[in-house]
Amino acid sequence: MKTFTIILSFITAALSAAAGISSDLGGDSIFVMGVLETRRVAVSIAMPADFVAVPIRVFSDQKNTALAYDELHQAIDLISQKAKESGRFRTTLKIVTLSQQKGGYGFSSGSWNEPGASTEIYLLVPLTKESDNIFDAGAASARFLDGLHLPGKARFELGRLQLAVENPEQYRAKLLGVIAEEIKKTRETIAPQSSVKVEGLESPVLVQQAGDRNVKLFLNYSLAITTEK
Repeated sequence: MKTFTIILSFITAALSAAAGISSDLGGDSIFVMGVLETRRVAVSIAMPADFVAVPIRVFSDQKNTALAYDELHQAIDLISQKAKESGRFRTTLKIVTLSQQKGGYGFSSGSWNEPGASTEIYLLVPLTKESDNIFDAGAASARFLDGLHLPGKARFELGRLQLAVENPEQYRAKLLGVIAEEIKKTRETIAPQSSVKVEGLESPVLVQQAGDRNVKLFLNYSLAITTEK
């Protein structure tokens, strides 16, 4: 009697994403930004994104180091306060992507021809019926930022817009149910009497961007089906 093992991997490459990180400025919520690359997954949940995440890189051109750092602090406080007052936007210093963690304070190196200091903050634009795609949200964020007067020699640049989901772990139970059903169907199709081994279900719920409004949630797991002949 011989044993045959069929291993079905549902992610083309391993992903090294953190499960999430608490927002510095937006409360205890966790925001996960969808990756733009197309990744082949067998099981996922499609849903509308909660936010458009707008990265804002804030610079200070002050040559005096102390003044540069002080201007950064003032600029971040200003953006955060005005976003809160608007009643529409939220901000956070850190956000999670599928590949790496971004955000936080950083200081550039090199000559004084480069900015003396810089930091990155994310403006979160909720998607609503009135503003239901990434382009409308991007335009709204640009109008909001253009109306701000940053202190001293502080300035900003906008980064690439991406869709984001708030607390994707809240969908884990639903996703596990879909995966369980898919595993059952796969086993019945390949070998009803086989044994099944599943790994990776404890991995973070990951997010993949699907168009200008929707995302897909999935887990990085693998399934091994062992049959005897």
